Amino acid sequence: MIVITSVLREEIVGAFRELMPVLENGEILKRPYMRGLIGANEVLLVYGLIGKVESAMMAQALIDNFHPKYFIHCGGAGIINSERKIGDIVCGTEYIEHDIKFRQKQIKKIKASQTLIERISDVYNKVILGPIASGDIFVDSVEEKTRIFNETKAELVDMDSAAIAKVCYENDVEFCAIKIALDKSVEGSTIEIQQNLKKLAPFPSAIVAEMLEKHLL
Repeated sequence: MIVITSVLREEIVGAFRELMPVLENGEILKRPYMRGLIGANEVLLVYGLIGKVESAMMAQALIDNFHPKYFIHCGGAGIINSERKIGDIVCGTEYIEHDIKFRQKQIKKIKASQTLIERISDVYNKVILGPIASGDIFVDSVEEKTRIFNETKAELVDMDSAAIAKVCYENDVEFCAIKIALDKSVEGSTIEIQQNLKKLAPFPSAIVAEMLEKHLL
């Protein structure tokens, strides 16, 4: 079983399109899920993981109920490495909670599944590999963007990946997040996201679907 999640429906639609046959529709913690096959892989698709608390809660519920071997999180994120540009796709190699400052020196960065990184890189050779930072704030200022990059050296920032990575690590489930840059994490980022969401957000889940069509995990 492979669980694929996102924050918004637009971010997981690339995988929804390739799910056939559909074996089950249901609900978990008031979020809809769909179970079916992509290639020869049994897959569960869920969206509605918003922020670190909800993401961790949902990740644990999905692991307890469906016992996945792999957990993949897809969607959009903000740029904090100034070398990145809108539309760049990053597969996280490690995950950092940037807003736990009092523990910052003690936190170990959680590593991504090497198997998933290799399979994703195999089907999309333009993917950028690097850290992803997460926190319960929407980053829309140069000051905050600079601070987070200086502390984490992450490529992108979101509000969910590191929380899911932590839950998966504690449960011995292999995890990775694949994110597309939707905004520059500065003033006006909300407008950038609105402009780019429908056009760009489905790409990470489409890459995951292509990977599952090609590889049996």
